[in-house]
Amino acid sequence: MGNVAPCSTNKGQRRCTLRTLVTDIKKPLGAFHLERIRIIDEEDYGGVVRKVAEEGNKLGVQYSEEYLQRGVHALKQYYAVALLDPANAHAISAEVDPFWHAHILHSKQYMDFCQSTVGEYMHHVPLDRDDPAQMVEIRRLYNYTIRVLRDIFITVDESMWPAEPTDMQLICWHKGNQEIYPTVQPYRIYEPTPEGRAVVFV
Repeated sequence: MGNVAPCSTNKGQRRCTLRTLVTDIKKPLGAFHLERIRIIDEEDYGGVVRKVAEEGNKLGVQYSEEYLQRGVHALKQYYAVALLDPANAHAISAEVDPFWHAHILHSKQYMDFCQSTVGEYMHHVPLDRDDPAQMVEIRRLYNYTIRVLRDIFITVDESMWPAEPTDMQLICWHKGNQEIYPTVQPYRIYEPTPEGRAVVFV
């Protein structure tokens, strides 16, 4: 993967130079979005990286620095999709979900981050795999999310964002619609669409 710099450890703190979103976006964006993309890029993901690495160690897995950076970049892409397409819901992959969970665990930081990017708390909604209707709906939302990711970004890492995920790779989502994220709705670059509409999960 190009443009990936190694992480370094200083006094027990892992610091990484991460790929930037702005160089990976192919859609023309105005000042409003560029400022919020900058906030996503400049968020401190050190705690996210640390937590994902710790959880991997508990499972006997040692994640490479490249893997951790790819995961953070995929998470940043997910946040950018929420910012640019707030009128629709989006599903995340099982590969990116641990990075989102790790960020949410830093609750004050995450809350401030959400306020600065989409204007309010971005809720995490888990999938109930025993509910067939949810399974159908989350696959539709995930397919829609992949389509938007490919429309926005030059590079979409298929190891983080599988094009054809198994049921076990479908895991959770965040809701978007015209009634939420009012701060960013006037600047949305996509209109509400049936593919991005959450029905079962309301």
